[in-house]
Amino acid sequence: MRRPAGALASVLASVFAAVAAVAAGGGCLVDDKGEEEEEALLDDGKDDSFRNPTYHGGLAWDEAAIALLTLTERHHAWTFELSGDARVELTTGYAVRGQRKVDTVLYLYREGPTGWGPYLARNDDHGGTVYSRLERSLGAGRYRALVKGFTATTVGRFRLTARCQGAGCAPAPSACLFGDTYGDLAGNPLLTPINHNSITAARLDWLTAADQERLVVAVQQSAHDDVRTPAEALARVDGGVVEVTWLAEPAARRRFIAFEYGVGDSSYGAIFDHVTGAIAARIQDGDLAACTVEPETCLLPEDYLQLRTDPAFVLLADTRVTTAAGLPAIVHDQLLDALRRAYGADLAGVADGLALADDGTIDHRTYRFTGAGGGVELDVVEWGAGDTSVGAIYRRGTLDLAARISDLFLEGCALFAP
Repeated sequence: MRRPAGALASVLASVFAAVAAVAAGGGCLVDDKGEEEEEALLDDGKDDSFRNPTYHGGLAWDEAAIALLTLTERHHAWTFELSGDARVELTTGYAVRGQRKVDTVLYLYREGPTGWGPYLARNDDHGGTVYSRLERSLGAGRYRALVKGFTATTVGRFRLTARCQGAGCAPAPSACLFGDTYGDLAGNPLLTPINHNSITAARLDWLTAADQERLVVAVQQSAHDDVRTPAEALARVDGGVVEVTWLAEPAARRRFIAFEYGVGDSSYGAIFDHVTGAIAARIQDGDLAACTVEPETCLLPEDYLQLRTDPAFVLLADTRVTTAAGLPAIVHDQLLDALRRAYGADLAGVADGLALADDGTIDHRTYRFTGAGGGVELDVVEWGAGDTSVGAIYRRGTLDLAARISDLFLEGCALFAP
């Protein structure tokens, strides 16, 4: 190949220098797209859409998470936790093969004592495409992946895939709150028995509709996984009796309900979180299996009145909502979620919920917890219902439930001391 001469040589030299600079920086050469819109830090002092992304929950390793960028939902976030050192790779790509490309920007954050703080890493274009990729060696902790469009008008469906290598990818081992066997519940110093009943067909109406559904699920943990109704479930167990025990964990502000029965003289059943309905542990031949709950200490006080008067909870914003019109998207979603938790999933909308609230008013407040182990910010949705206080508490800008407000008391706590 002949050497270029004169002005052409100068131009080519500049191009080669640009390519070398990009390669040295670990990036790739793409068309000049201009400046990214809304590039910002996710810090406690900035109140923009980075602070209020659409939260999709936890990332599962090696499973694609699909999301849609729209003009109203332009920031999407997921979280993951590491129990130790690990190498994590985050990659965006097309959701469906052959679709129009979506220009994504990927951010990685680590949760600290005062919140998410500035991002650890950011990537726009990777591998000659408009998609994004980050690969980092990380330590134990809780992390957030946030994906946005390059511009405010970038829309379309994309996928986010997370891969992990190293010991820290596995969940940290933890002791089960309830012990190793069902018999360990008796005398457990972390738990307080609230009530106990022996449920038979004649006493089935002693249980709420929700607890009757849990009874069916509990009996399905044995060989009788084909039962579909409470009456059928009771007919399949020894003596037609299921022992039901309600338990409280005072330190964590949590309540549980245990269903135990005999099948061929062996003990089976399940323990449920009484607020969320999730299975906390299974009873298998007297042993506790698949336990998902460890002892915790709640950062929240016993009731909402204490929270409002506790100087450790600093009020940042206070809004009285009297109409569903014009609400910010996350505020609307939090109100609707709290109302449906109180009145049922068939509640049509926020306007219907306002009609049920005392004086047609729902309060939306934001607090920062500054106590030991705190630094977290919370959104509180609360209203009066016949002179009692009900509602829900969320991590700020998300639908990540921190507690429910039930007759003023805080229950189902999910905000724990480190």
